Formats: sequence, C-alpha cells, structure tokens
Amino acid sequence: MPRIKKTAMAMAVTLTACAGTLGAFAVPALADLGGASGPGVRAAAIVNANGSVVRSKGVTGVRRIAVGQYCIRLDSDINAATTVPVATPQWASAPWDSSIFVRPDGGTACGDSRDVFVGTGTASGARDTGFHVVIP
Repeated sequence: MPRIKKTAMAMAVTLTACAGTLGAFAVPALADLGGASGPGVRAAAIVNANGSVVRSKGVTGVRRIAVGQYCIRLDSDINAATTVPVATPQWASAPWDSSIFVRPDGGTACGDSRDVFVGTGTASGARDTGFHVVIP
C-alpha cells in the first residue's frame, strides 16, 4: 500500500475513534416540549391561553395556576434567577388592551426557583391570554 494511502487510512481510523469517544461525553438533549429552534436562546415557548405549549425550547413544562397566571419550568441547566425573560401576547388571541408581566419567580407564586412567572390580562384584570416567552 502506498505511503499516502496508509497515512490517509490511519487518519480516518483515528478520527473515527475520536468521534466515538467524544460522543460518550456529549451533552444530553434538552427536554423540549414542542421542538422549537432558537439559536442563541436558552429557552423559548409559545403558550396558548389554556397553558398548552405550541412549541418550545429549553422548557420542560407550563402550568396555568390561576386566571392569567402561568409558571414556565425551565430545563435544569438554566438558572431562572439569573435570567432576563421577555414575553409578549400572541397576536391571534390577545385583545388590543392586553398586558403581560414576566419575572423570574424565585419560588414565590410557582413554588420553584426554576420557574419563570408570566401574568396576562387587560385593564379590567387578569385574563387568560396566549403568549410568547423568550429567555436569552
């Protein structure tokens, strides 16, 4: 076998072995509920007014705890206390006078420090409204 061919073969075997070894140390996939894609975003979700998730990334659950109040559970590798969450009402289902409030919960309303709290409503009070939330 010519020397160039032997060298190429040795490199291919080495690269294959390295890829197999690195695969053993790969980071486990995040528990996305709806399979959303968001490069550069740790977590994001589109949530319907009833609390069901349309699609998400980095979110393991959403609970509607009261009218217009939702708890977004983040993947365990995301520290909610250090996030700056951003939320907006869904275009299709929100009235024009909608309000939305979001905060890292710290266990206050949701009971767990891994949760982000989202409140939705109008000038007349709390109201179930679909929303989008992003945690950069």
